[in-house]
Amino acid sequence: MDIVVQISTGLPGAPGIDEQALAAKLEAIQKAVPIAYALIGWNAAAWPVRTADWLRDQGAGVYLWLPVFSGWDDLAPLVGTDGRPAEQPYRSADGERFDFGCPANPANVAATLRRFDHEYAGQRYDGVFLDKIRFPSFIDGVNSVLTCHCASCVSRFGARPELPELTGDNPLGLTAYRGLTWDFADCRVADLFAYKATAVTESIAALADGFRRRGYKIGLDLFAPFLSSFVGQDYASLLPLADFVKPMLYRRTNAPAGLPFEIDRYAAAFGGTATDAARRQTRLLELLGTPAIDAAFANREIAAAKAVAGGTKIYAGFEINRTGVAPVTPPYVEENLTGLHADGFALSWDLNSTPVDNLRAAVTVLESQR
Repeated sequence: MDIVVQISTGLPGAPGIDEQALAAKLEAIQKAVPIAYALIGWNAAAWPVRTADWLRDQGAGVYLWLPVFSGWDDLAPLVGTDGRPAEQPYRSADGERFDFGCPANPANVAATLRRFDHEYAGQRYDGVFLDKIRFPSFIDGVNSVLTCHCASCVSRFGARPELPELTGDNPLGLTAYRGLTWDFADCRVADLFAYKATAVTESIAALADGFRRRGYKIGLDLFAPFLSSFVGQDYASLLPLADFVKPMLYRRTNAPAGLPFEIDRYAAAFGGTATDAARRQTRLLELLGTPAIDAAFANREIAAAKAVAGGTKIYAGFEINRTGVAPVTPPYVEENLTGLHADGFALSWDLNSTPVDNLRAAVTVLESQR
């Protein structure tokens, strides 16, 4: 079983991290089980040289954790149905941005590689872990999801017809969940999400090629499968592009990519009352065939991903840190490490903010499984 650790160096411009405190956490994990990979990012100026060197000496692969289509001022924007840049106001409490550039625009792929060469290439990496490789989710409502209509998208995919009215307790007209993909009652809605999947896959294929030509392996950060269709992430076509992927199975996170948060935002995005939103949530769970987003459901999601993985590793990503939006406790850490059946686990999303009790719970389980 592989163990992956995720280490945040903060947003661009943030001060450096406490490498001494981080070293103690890494050593505790390493004593229990060898660390397979470390994903470190985003602040290029705060790269933890000693930590990266130590991890490499221990045999771990060191990957740059790099956000791609969100949070940068040089990205060509998403364009809404009115021909103007899509409004995306959501920003997390710590200032993290969730405004997305167009994933289909080749200019944004080129900007990512240019940014890497200019800001990040000075350090030594074994691979690059690509984050935010998607279209927006429903966190800003429905309008930013109904994109993109920029010149690049229109030239590549054509002008899409007007969608049906998106109302009721099943506004997207979902008819069945097939483990990784949804069926839709209306072909216009199906075509929208098929276009998104094609757009993201083509761009990530170009990025993966660019980074491999630079000598790096590839890891991908992905939404949970049941959410992935809505943001343009098609597991079957993305997995062959990577050495490993990390499905974000964040069941305790009330922030973007967190499963309860994304479901809440989907339910609220189409307007109406709190009762309307509650009905949408209930209907979504019915279509998923589960009473709750629990460990059993997470295992169904992992199994579906493994079925199309080929030689690509599936590392179940779950929260080990504790923040105001992620009230993670030791029983939850233990439940994931003992109950989920993946090729390995990504201890997410930041070892720096992992408290002693959560770390101890993880180490205890890992030691027992040696």
